[in-house]
Amino acid sequence: MFEHFILLHSDYSEGKRIAFHQMHTSVHGLKEFKKLVDELKSFFPELSFGFHHVKTDAKTWESVVEYDKFFEDVFPVNKFESFTRFLADEDEITSFDIANLIISKMECTHLKLQKLLYFFYVSYVKKYSEAPFKEKLVAWQHGPVVEEVYDSYKKYGSSSIDGPTEDDDVLILKDDEFKLSVYSRFMQTSSFGKYLDVLDETLDKYGRYTAWSLVNLTHQSGTPWDRVTEGGKRLKKVIGDDLIKEYAMKH
Repeated sequence: MFEHFILLHSDYSEGKRIAFHQMHTSVHGLKEFKKLVDELKSFFPELSFGFHHVKTDAKTWESVVEYDKFFEDVFPVNKFESFTRFLADEDEITSFDIANLIISKMECTHLKLQKLLYFFYVSYVKKYSEAPFKEKLVAWQHGPVVEEVYDSYKKYGSSSIDGPTEDDDVLILKDDEFKLSVYSRFMQTSSFGKYLDVLDETLDKYGRYTAWSLVNLTHQSGTPWDRVTEGGKRLKKVIGDDLIKEYAMKH
């Protein structure tokens, strides 16, 4: 018989459950596994894990799934270093996380969502002198846009984002379940307080404006959009963080 030690974690960035899995020929291997688990928890104190111990007659992960279908949709990772890389990525906030948080707090079109994302970005840079997420802002005709988020929400056109539809890439549920999942995602990260505070400040300041009023604000003379496009003449250019930081510190 083989002893399977499993540390389970819900991975939001990959949209699946992942597990650190080790197999031993004796239950005494639990001591070695526990040392690695303690190390992981010291690296990621904000993340939650579930421990499982399964005994099968084979070495493979497939034997674990065959033993208990609970593990059927779990992605197993056998190397400690690989699992820590997965968790490090999980601690990163993306533009989609911020977009979901905005949608969970208020009703808006995807045009307004893009403008609120931009003003959140500027406010975060002003407060912490660093970018809140890796995705870049691009100067489009109607102001700064995070293209990855745009591609997911453009299907709503001028309508409010209040799906879902069957072909949604991003599931939007205007109910307590969705809100709980959004906040749970942030609570899993080490810097959730910074993001929530800045977003609340952003929505308090800009949430009452219409989408087109926000567009006009992004087009004002001297804004990053205005400078990078030369007054709207050169679109689809990335708005660099240095330019945003320079603007943020003056406003």
